[in-house]
Amino acid sequence: MLLTASLGLLVGIPLGLVIHRGGFCMHSAFRQILRGERSSSFLAYLLALGCHLLFVNTLAAGQLLVVPVPPLTWLAATVGGLMFGFGMVWAKG
Repeated sequence: MLLTASLGLLVGIPLGLVIHRGGFCMHSAFRQILRGERSSSFLAYLLALGCHLLFVNTLAAGQLLVVPVPPLTWLAATVGGLMFGFGMVWAKG
């Protein structure tokens, strides 16, 4: 458990710092893509996602990280998705 938390912090803190200091906004990045504009933020997002996928899967393959897969509860997923969607609309996102 301590190893998992340590590895999460090792990966998460640098990513958070880069995102914060770079003024990264996914809403703006997706909006630029939908307008047909080139978006360096979106490309940065894809790069970060790819790196994290690679790192997590490598750690899981080396049995340094256990990735639990919780059971899907349809009611909780539906209610949570609706709440998230209403929150996005309410925040004018």
